[in-house]
This record gives sequence, C-alpha cells and structure tokens, in this order.
Amino acid sequence: MLNTHHLITFKTLVETGNFTQTAQQLGLTQPAVSQHIKKLEQGLGATLVIRHGRTTELTCAGEVLLKHILNLEVCYERFMEKWQQEVVQERDQQAG
Repeated sequence: MLNTHHLITFKTLVETGNFTQTAQQLGLTQPAVSQHIKKLEQGLGATLVIRHGRTTELTCAGEVLLKHILNLEVCYERFMEKWQQEVVQERDQQAG
C-alpha cells in the first residue's frame, strides 16, 4: 500500500518543481523528501521524476501517478461532503 505522506510529498514536489522548496513547504528535510520519492519509486517499480540540477521533470509514470492523486483528492472531497450530509447531520438530529 502506498503511504499517503509520500503521495503528498510527491504532489508538492510536482507543484514546486524543487526538492528544497518541497521540504520547506512540508516542514521536512530535503533528504526526507528524497527518501519519500525513492520509496514511492521502489514501491511502484518506476522512476517518477528526473532531476535536472535544482529542478525536476515528471516521467510518464510520474504523470500517471499525479493524475491518480488528483482523482483521489476529488474522491476524498466527495466522501467528506457525503459524510457531512449523511452521518454528521443525522447524529446532530438525534442529539438535538
């Protein structure tokens, strides 16, 4: 199973394009960011980013992963909306 912290790190790296900025934004060290990406790559068996000095470029595999991360975020948002509507409101009505 993929680690959600590693997925967040990957998405942030894509957004910043830079390991150092990703580390600063997430409150991590740069080696921790590198380790998160390495573990994702090992777990998926594919290179996700190509490093060009201080910048990065997504591989095809990285693009596929990013697409799925964005889909997961939409799915999570829908779940939270449904949870609020169906569970929290029902609980509040029973309590009230």
